[in-house]
Amino acid sequence: MIYLIFVLSAFTRFLMSSHAPGFSPVFGALLFSGARLKKRDAIWFPVVVLAICDWILITRFYHMEIRWEHAITLLGCAAMAWIGGLLRQSFSATRFAGCSVAGSTAFFLISNFGVWIGWELYPHTWAGLLACYAAAVPYYRISLLSTLVVGAVLFWGYEFLHKDRRTVPFLPQVPTLASFTPSNFHDVEH
Repeated sequence: MIYLIFVLSAFTRFLMSSHAPGFSPVFGALLFSGARLKKRDAIWFPVVVLAICDWILITRFYHMEIRWEHAITLLGCAAMAWIGGLLRQSFSATRFAGCSVAGSTAFFLISNFGVWIGWELYPHTWAGLLACYAAAVPYYRISLLSTLVVGAVLFWGYEFLHKDRRTVPFLPQVPTLASFTPSNFHDVEH
């Protein structure tokens, strides 16, 4: 199920690439996959799925060629999935927020380094690197927002569907049917 969730989030790129620049379910799904996929698959699977989707988008939709710098962007995705793995053993709202910021920042730094080094948009100087990062800040904000929103939906939705509601952070504690016994059924307010 988690594998399918990531594949579906990756395919949303075909729908959202022009409508919401920078906002992508992929960022939150990378954290989620890093934390919830089998450990051996948590990094390679999302990266391969994204590489296939990118190949289709770049070569078939945009009619461009894949360049070597694209591997640097995939490295940023791998870093995000690896950071998601930090949520595997212990999950809390604070850890989730920290990993969202760390993952988005790692992706921002790695992918924009690839833009600076591979594309001839900026001079290969410290000033050029800083100008590249400065130009990408608006996209960083949107990618951080999408990581937080989509990641929260995926993590809390997964916990809601797969665990006892009483253990999910921030959800009200609601009695379950298992908590009602014939002896206490009449004590519950109707």
